[in-house]
Amino acid sequence: MEEVGRIFGDVGLGQFQLSLTLPVERGDYLAVEDELHGPVLCQLDDLHRKSDLNLDRARQLVPSQEATVQETLLGTARIIGYRDGQGLVKLPTIPFRSGAHVFRAEEPLIAAVLGLTHKLDAGAYVGLLRNHRLRVELDINQLVQRHVSVLAKTGGGKSYLLGVLIEELLRHKVTCVIIDPHGEYGSLRVPAEKNGVHARFGVESQGFGRQVQEYSPDPTLNPSAKPLTFSLRHIDPRDLLVFMGLTNVKTYLAPLKQIIEAVEASRPDYTMKDLVRAADALEGAVGDQLRERLEYLEQTKLLAPQGTSLNDLVQKGEATLVNLRGVAPDVQELVVARIATTLFENRKKGRIPPLFLVIEEAHNFAPQQGTATCSRILKNIASEGRKFGLGLCVVTQRAARIDKSVLSQCNTQLILQVTNPLDLKAIAQSIEGLTAGMTEMIQSLPVGVALVTGGGYHTPLFCEVRPRATRHGGESVRIVEN
Repeated sequence: MEEVGRIFGDVGLGQFQLSLTLPVERGDYLAVEDELHGPVLCQLDDLHRKSDLNLDRARQLVPSQEATVQETLLGTARIIGYRDGQGLVKLPTIPFRSGAHVFRAEEPLIAAVLGLTHKLDAGAYVGLLRNHRLRVELDINQLVQRHVSVLAKTGGGKSYLLGVLIEELLRHKVTCVIIDPHGEYGSLRVPAEKNGVHARFGVESQGFGRQVQEYSPDPTLNPSAKPLTFSLRHIDPRDLLVFMGLTNVKTYLAPLKQIIEAVEASRPDYTMKDLVRAADALEGAVGDQLRERLEYLEQTKLLAPQGTSLNDLVQKGEATLVNLRGVAPDVQELVVARIATTLFENRKKGRIPPLFLVIEEAHNFAPQQGTATCSRILKNIASEGRKFGLGLCVVTQRAARIDKSVLSQCNTQLILQVTNPLDLKAIAQSIEGLTAGMTEMIQSLPVGVALVTGGGYHTPLFCEVRPRATRHGGESVRIVEN
């Protein structure tokens, strides 16, 4: 192995300082030979230069004068560990010796300790370990069982990365329902134009047209989608109150039941217009509020005597896109609330296959401050869905604005560049094992590099995201053409 430096100073069991003789980058993997266990994998967490040029000498230099400076490159390394005879990752129990040699870690050691093995049956290939040719494959079972978050600032590449993840889920025939507020993921049907980057990552261009179906509450705006409606007859009065945005069940449930029973007695296949007419008979503030909310709900066209069949909406091994492009925000909340509730209840009863529910722009549907119609059900899925085979993936550009109880339940995080201090604080609070050096690196990650935590790995990894096999549908609109 190539020596890059020596350990100096006081040495702990979790980290050490080293003086570097060869250039290395923050985040690079190092190795130190342990007396008892052989080579131990470490990672460079911080770098700085120490020099003998003080402030007084610097001020005395004239503009044309070259400074003679004695300097040393110093670093701080985090100890990751070694694999014992049972295949478990452990830390040394005795600190390294000061003066010990530090080497650049070779790929077999990195792969063995990090667990970068080829998972043919249940591995989602998302890219290569940064600066290496080692594949990063997420454990698909853990993705569904322990939930996922994809976090990045605007333009950071979160939609691209999510597209990569969905491609892998489709390859493994994982059932998905994707809430798509901007209509970005219809491009999963179309193969990407192949280039040299595809060859470097070993990715073949491919479309998933046979595994992707699309629905929308407004197919006039989204002509590639089938119409999405919900069956009025199969909605419980309590759920109908949720659709109406009325949370005071004690006040509104009894009079709403009275309206439904009166209409149902005379017309079993009643419509929303029938409920609106029946509400005219109620007097007082409660009647006025019910009539107003029923009229609004009738205008959304979401509820019909015959809604979209659940068996059509959820197809085993396929991805269903719920395209909400152009749909009003409050209507989007109603759609997400109903779909999430239906999936949760039917998954608990085993009526639909295990599936992965993806929520784009999740801070709008499960906000930290304020409320959304669908907040409660998304919190329930985050806390209980894993027990029933309903995985949740939340995607957001504002980690500080998404409900903390939802974000904290995501044991796998895919983090691209984030610069907002509040978002960085929210990320640091929700992830175990994230060092200060890693938090700093998140702010300067280049486009296409993600920090991966969880997903079957015991330590965070920096991953170069592989190119998509399908065409990316989330490019920014060009304002001025060259």
